Amino acid sequence: MSLARSPPGVHLMRETAPDPLATALDRLIRQRSFDIHFQPLVAIDRAEIYAFEALTRAPADGPLHSPLVLFDAAARCGRLIELEQLIVRRAAERFKALGLPGQLFINVTADTLLAAREHVGTLAQELRELGLPTSRIVIELTETRPIDDLAQLGGTLAALRAHGFRIALDDLGEGFASLRRWMEMRPDFVKIDRHFIDGIAQEPLKQQFVRSIVEMAATSGGEVVAEGLEQEPDLEVLRRLGISLCQGYLFARPSATPRARLGAQWSGRLAAAAQPRLLQNDLALPLEQGAITTAAQLARRALTTTPDATCRQIVELFQKDEQLLAVPVLDDQQRPVGLLRSLQVLKRSTERYFMDIFAKRSCVEVMDTHPLVFDVSTPLRAMSDAVANLDERLLTDGFIVTRDGAYFGSGRCSDLLKAVSDLQVHAARYANPLTLLPGNVPIDHHLDRLIEGGETFLAAVWDIDHFKPFNDVYGYRVGDDIIRLAAQALTRAADPQIDFVGHIGGDDFVMVLRSADWEDRLDRVCAAFDAGVRSFFSAEHLAAGGYVTLNRQNQPSFHPLPTISCGALLHQPGSFDSARALAAALAEPKRVAKGRAGGSRFFVDRRQRSIHALTTVEDHVPAEVL
Repeated sequence: MSLARSPPGVHLMRETAPDPLATALDRLIRQRSFDIHFQPLVAIDRAEIYAFEALTRAPADGPLHSPLVLFDAAARCGRLIELEQLIVRRAAERFKALGLPGQLFINVTADTLLAAREHVGTLAQELRELGLPTSRIVIELTETRPIDDLAQLGGTLAALRAHGFRIALDDLGEGFASLRRWMEMRPDFVKIDRHFIDGIAQEPLKQQFVRSIVEMAATSGGEVVAEGLEQEPDLEVLRRLGISLCQGYLFARPSATPRARLGAQWSGRLAAAAQPRLLQNDLALPLEQGAITTAAQLARRALTTTPDATCRQIVELFQKDEQLLAVPVLDDQQRPVGLLRSLQVLKRSTERYFMDIFAKRSCVEVMDTHPLVFDVSTPLRAMSDAVANLDERLLTDGFIVTRDGAYFGSGRCSDLLKAVSDLQVHAARYANPLTLLPGNVPIDHHLDRLIEGGETFLAAVWDIDHFKPFNDVYGYRVGDDIIRLAAQALTRAADPQIDFVGHIGGDDFVMVLRSADWEDRLDRVCAAFDAGVRSFFSAEHLAAGGYVTLNRQNQPSFHPLPTISCGALLHQPGSFDSARALAAALAEPKRVAKGRAGGSRFFVDRRQRSIHALTTVEDHVPAEVL
């Protein structure tokens, strides 16, 4: 074997080519040429954004654009701690500059935490100078790096907590010994890895994992966050499992300029799902005398003006009376055309040249042309929904109430919120604590009111079949989940404007349908329950169609999977004289329905009744379970 020789006078030198990633990283750190994006964590039980997670993005046209590549390169080059310290400060600055609400979650690795123990006080002081209290900062430990010194990490966490920071553990179920870290760190938040969240609606094993995490978190005092939520069916399962904080593309992608609040679509849907009936069917409750239920009861006669008033007159009016917050503007037929808001008018009046230009012009120049207006008959529930989607800066200015389009009075949002709170407290006294659905008292009151009013409706009683053995095998916590599933199926099938759903207790429910398509709605309940209940069972029990337990004689007994059955009857005017009599008549169709085999089903007694006269009977089993 021979080696080729170099030409005379030429000396070959081996030079190490520069690492392009190291060069790019050095430039990124020197120029701080990275952006911070924010993704919301949504409190689905309160229908609001709870926090934002800060996520780092390097320039899109560079080799470090991928966060995985960026942080891996920083670790290899020994500059991970330096980079993360820059990111923490930049994230806090951007969060404050954008005026985002709630908590700020900032990702750091174990390396940075271990190096930060002596500098926690300095960081806390910098945040205070920025106007951002440490109580709003959550330090999120990522699972990408191992921890060599758990004792030192504990000291750092103690220092962070002493200065008011909160701690989160990221990607539970992925990475380095996460369950052990959880036990030793006792974080304030535990974020479940997206692998266990995506597709959870179709994966019973994932549901069991998450259910276990929720129970462990309840014991340790931490709060669980579901990461990587992208599908709405998964959201419903997470809600049922007791998860209250969710994060993922379903709500919003990371953005450099995120929305500070949930959009009206999501806030309305989440609020309706979180409290399905506390404000629904207000008149189904035996309300106390004088209880507020409509806009008319909140209206007060107040100062108004017309478009003839000048801007100068309105400015002077607000300047003289600091307690005057808003003035409706009415046309010559007493119809509201806008609202003059004190804060808005006085702010405009301080603008340069404003009074020179607008002083003698009509006040319509400074009025809000889209004020909040309710008819006198608007119920509290509808008013509450409208106010919930209102910019909070406008809440102090109240709303206008009209009758037949003409001005009736003005109302204060504080009075509305108090009335809603009073009604919720009143409803909660009669609500089932597990489902928040109306209990026996409002059920009887609602039925008596419809019977006395001569209404035509379908009354249905629902019962979960084979529930006790299921409870014995899977435990009462999962049994509660089955009951919530039934409540969800019933409320989703009902029209909230005209139908009613109540929870008698245990696994028994009442449904009162005035919707013309009541048969289709009963079908929907059966289909929804049969589809949802499958997620609770092990693969073995699903394949067998049930499970075996020992009966009281210590003999094995097979039990089918739970279904839901319904006995119903059509009420015509004059059929019954009270809810008690109607309830007694429902016992027979309920018995017939429960005697049927197969999946979820209902039996409807269509006999025409004038207390004594009976004509026809019909039973029905949905096609899905034949």
